[in-house]
Amino acid sequence: MFTAMFTQVASGETSDEAVWHNKIPAALSEPAVDIDKDPNLLHKYADNAGTKIHYVTMGSNQKPLMVFVHGFPDFWYSWRNQIQIFSANYQVVALDLRGYDLSDRPEGVENYKFSVLLDDIRAVINAERNGRKVILIGHDWGAALSWLFTGQNPDLVERLVVLSVPHPGAITKELLPWNHPIAQTRASAYATRFFARGKGDNLTAEDLAYWVVNPEVKRRYIEAFSKSSILSIMAYYKANYSLSQLALNLFDPTMKKIYGAVIKCPVLHVHGIEESHALLSTLDLEKSWMENPDNLTVKIVPGVGHFIQHEVPDYLNETISSWLKDSAS
Repeated sequence: MFTAMFTQVASGETSDEAVWHNKIPAALSEPAVDIDKDPNLLHKYADNAGTKIHYVTMGSNQKPLMVFVHGFPDFWYSWRNQIQIFSANYQVVALDLRGYDLSDRPEGVENYKFSVLLDDIRAVINAERNGRKVILIGHDWGAALSWLFTGQNPDLVERLVVLSVPHPGAITKELLPWNHPIAQTRASAYATRFFARGKGDNLTAEDLAYWVVNPEVKRRYIEAFSKSSILSIMAYYKANYSLSQLALNLFDPTMKKIYGAVIKCPVLHVHGIEESHALLSTLDLEKSWMENPDNLTVKIVPGVGHFIQHEVPDYLNETISSWLKDSAS
C-alpha cells in the first residue's frame, strides 16, 4: 500500500526479513524525456504554514487545471510523460511532496500526518487555481492523499484519477485484525514490518532509485533523492501506517471525518493486474465512499504492476483523455 516496487534489503536484515516488491517491468527502461530543458516548464513554490512545497507547471492558466501528486519513492518528474502531453489542453501542475526533492523537509513525524499533507496539496492548488476547479491525479501515496483531499474538498475537485491505490479507508478496513484479511495483510506487511519500525531510515538515494532502469532517468532520480530526506520519507509510514494509527484513523473524530467523507465527483481508478500491494479485492470496497457508485470507473490493466505511469505511459495518457471526455458528457 502507498508504495513503489522496492526490493532492496536494509542494512542488517536477512533475506527472510527483507521487503519484497514486484519485479522490475521491462517498460521501466523507457527513454528519458528531456523535460528539464523545456522552456515552458516553470518551477514554483507554494507555502503551507511556513513549509515550502515545490511544484512545476506547464500550460496556459486560461485552460482547465490538472494537478499530479506522486508517491513513494518518487518526485514530480514521475509525471514527465504526462506533463508535456496534457499541457496542450490543460495547465498541468506536478508537485514534490514534502520531504522530497526541492520541497522543504521539516523534522518530526507529526509533520507528516494525513491532515498536514492534505494542506500541502491545498496550498499548491490555491496558488494556481484562480477560481478553477481541479482535475486531481495521484499515484501510490499521491493516490491515497488525492482520495482524501477530494472527499474533504468537493468544491475544489472536479474529477479524480487514482493509480494503484484504493481509498485509504478501504484498505484500512482490510488490514485491521478483526477483519482477518490474510491476503491483504501479507501484501502490506512490508510497511508495518519495515517502514513503521524505522528499518528503512538508512536507505540511500541509490537504494530508492534501484527500480529505475534507464541510466539517464536513474541519474535524475538519484539526484532528486540525494536532496530528499529519508527520515521524512519514512515519517509518512510512521505517522499514518502503524496498526494503532490505522484503527485511530477509523474512530478518531478528526480522522473519521477525513476518512469518511463521501466522494461526489467522477473517479477513474487505473490498476495494474500485477500490482502486489493493494489487492483487487480492496477495489470492491471503494464504492462505499462514492456518493453515486456509478461515478466510479475502474480500469484493470493486464501485464502491468505498480508504476503505471512509467510502464505504459501512452496507454495511461489515452485512458485518462478518453475518460475525461466521457465523464464530461
